[in-house]
Amino acid sequence: MKTKIWIVAVIALIMISLAAEAQSKKNENTKTVTFEVSMTCQNCQRTIEKNIAWEKGMKDIKVDLEMKLVTLTFDTRKTSEEKLIEAFENLGYTAEAVQNNQNEKNVNKQ
Repeated sequence: MKTKIWIVAVIALIMISLAAEAQSKKNENTKTVTFEVSMTCQNCQRTIEKNIAWEKGMKDIKVDLEMKLVTLTFDTRKTSEEKLIEAFENLGYTAEAVQNNQNEKNVNKQ
């Protein structure tokens, strides 16, 4: 009986460590970038939310119409800042990445 308990405990520990390792690798490939976007109204906000959310690799989107900021979390293996800027442009908006936590404009200006 004790042997079975030990086997179950060891298997549980292995599963937990594998899950933690997978989560760590997942976070390595995830990036969050804030873009300043030329949106002016709620219709712009809805258009961006509906269309950018379907870009490859998108994990999360937050749109702040008042500040004209769109924060995107995405899988870097499937898309990039440049591709996302291009997606904004295809919708008719200009977009440029801004430094997170500093709100300074990044070199990736379009």
